[in-house]
Amino acid sequence: MKVILFSNDVTFTDRYKHLLMNFSYEIIKDYNQLCVEAQKRNLIIIMDIDECKDELSMFLDPLIEQYAYLIILDSYPTYEKGKKLISVGIRAYGNLMMDDIHLKEAINSVMDGNIWLYPEFINETVSRMRYEANPHTIELKLDILTNRERDVALLVIEKLSYQEISEKLDISLRTVKAHTKNIYEKFNVSNRLAFLLLFNH
Repeated sequence: MKVILFSNDVTFTDRYKHLLMNFSYEIIKDYNQLCVEAQKRNLIIIMDIDECKDELSMFLDPLIEQYAYLIILDSYPTYEKGKKLISVGIRAYGNLMMDDIHLKEAINSVMDGNIWLYPEFINETVSRMRYEANPHTIELKLDILTNRERDVALLVIEKLSYQEISEKLDISLRTVKAHTKNIYEKFNVSNRLAFLLLFNH
């Protein structure tokens, strides 16, 4: 799948084009040309939210209707903007200055047909969600984990932050992240929101 960087901002394109060396990519500056390209083939389009001007849905809808996968980057990402963008059909939303590894993760996730959201968005969603885990489901499903992974998983299910889990279990934040990565892989989910939804009744 081809990746398009859509921007007239040289700083933006210069920042990201070196990250895309492992992908088939192109830089497009004209919106009409972008729409034409989206009609020809499936694209992943990476753009700064400021390119969307004021009429967000009018700008994005023609691209989404052509089945383009949009990754929207924002200097000041917020939960409310992210929620709105996901509702109109974009596939990824994150910070304009995100680490290289996160952008690659977002692109790969979108290529696999998934939605990718920046970690703070997921944390905010988890904190807002009405959630009640089924105790019987928990016991049965956590059998595939090691004892330490199980300890971490139970605290994730209680909606503790990674920092709180680190403090409660007296392990480093890095270790918590390593355990959660293994846990999510074993459950075939990409983040803790998806993991929590496995246990919600």
